[in-house]
Amino acid sequence: MADRILTAVGRTLCGFGLFLCCGCQLDYYLHLARGQGAVIIGRAPISEILGRPDLTADRRQQFELIGAILQYADSLGLATGDNYTTYYDTGDAPVSWNVSASPPDRFEPYRWEFPLVGSVPYKGFFERQRAVGQRDALIAAGYDAIVRPVGAYSTLGYFSDPVLSGMLQYAPDQLADLILHELTHATAFAPDHIDFNESMATFVGRRASLDFIAQHFGSKTPLLEQARQRRAEAALFNEFMAGTVAALDSLYALSLPREEVLKQRSTVFSQRQHLFATIEFSSNRYAGFTSWEINNARLLSYRRYHTELESFQRALTIFNGDLRGAIRAFARCAAAADPWQCLRSIAELGRGLRIDKSEYLAQLTILPVGFQPLGN
Repeated sequence: MADRILTAVGRTLCGFGLFLCCGCQLDYYLHLARGQGAVIIGRAPISEILGRPDLTADRRQQFELIGAILQYADSLGLATGDNYTTYYDTGDAPVSWNVSASPPDRFEPYRWEFPLVGSVPYKGFFERQRAVGQRDALIAAGYDAIVRPVGAYSTLGYFSDPVLSGMLQYAPDQLADLILHELTHATAFAPDHIDFNESMATFVGRRASLDFIAQHFGSKTPLLEQARQRRAEAALFNEFMAGTVAALDSLYALSLPREEVLKQRSTVFSQRQHLFATIEFSSNRYAGFTSWEINNARLLSYRRYHTELESFQRALTIFNGDLRGAIRAFARCAAAADPWQCLRSIAELGRGLRIDKSEYLAQLTILPVGFQPLGN
């Protein structure tokens, strides 16, 4: 067992590119290696789990559904490899935590530099205490900062990503959305362009998961209507959040003194909270917004996953709805020097084509399943 642990940790260190890292925070990277090594060692093949006589019917159904999702992902050309063919029990805790931050007087994500993936606007931790410590240090330095739990993540093909225990609680469309989102990361990744990566994965996951549900369960399944209702509510909140960010962006663009910006941003956010109370939602899923404290890091986290989704939709229109072809184009853009310009050049070809807004909005949601920001 010790040899296996050392081997896993060694592979993880290489995977995180420590051989490229000079003068880096070795303790931080070692903790990443320990965390990822524990996942590698603690996972079990799903094929073996399916053979257990004590496996509950619900879990068997979820594992079999995951197999069907992977087959569908293959048909789209996503890089499945041996991802999601193993299972790891995280207990009652998230698998990891991410920290993100921004100055309070403007939308400018604090960025960390990492080997292989480049500059990213969040920092991951396998230990919550470390994440909270990083958040608190950033707050002490004058930043807005948050810690959020992570329901799943992609190692970008460096390791085989397992099914995590929390994922088995998701509804079929949410489970498909999450897996297809993460497999999109494994298929295409643009270093230093996290907003592009996350928005691309959001679009593919949302669109492909609905197609999968219709294909797997039939176009008349109640699951499809339930998924669409959740998406419609999420789209409504996303549209509201876009307006909130735009209102604050307008304030930040005035170049007022910092103290005045901080005073006025509280007023703007309070006005948005009052407006939120007038919107009719079908559930209380987003009711917590009225008790939020303004935090640019939290707002940027929402925007990160929903940048120019209309451009992805317009590009899909160019491919006559062929998602496989569109994904190939998205991957080529991810490899370009400027992924956004590449995508816009494709989308521009479809500018004169009609896009059904209701269909477009149905693709929207707020964040990957499991995103629940903690603290301020």
